[in-house]
Amino acid sequence: MNELTTIISTVGFPIFSFLITGFALKYVYDRERKSLDDTIDKIGKLTEAVNHNSEVLSRFVKEED
Repeated sequence: MNELTTIISTVGFPIFSFLITGFALKYVYDRERKSLDDTIDKIGKLTEAVNHNSEVLSRFVKEED
């Protein structure tokens, strides 16, 4: 029984620390990925708005000529 307790106390903490660190990294990665996806969607919408504005401006320029 003492051997089992010694093994758990010496090996258990590093394993526990490794698992907690892994879960923390996954949480941060998932949160940052979601933030990046949201940013990419917003940039896509802004690009679409700029393209529409460019079309309208070119129509105005053509009408003036």
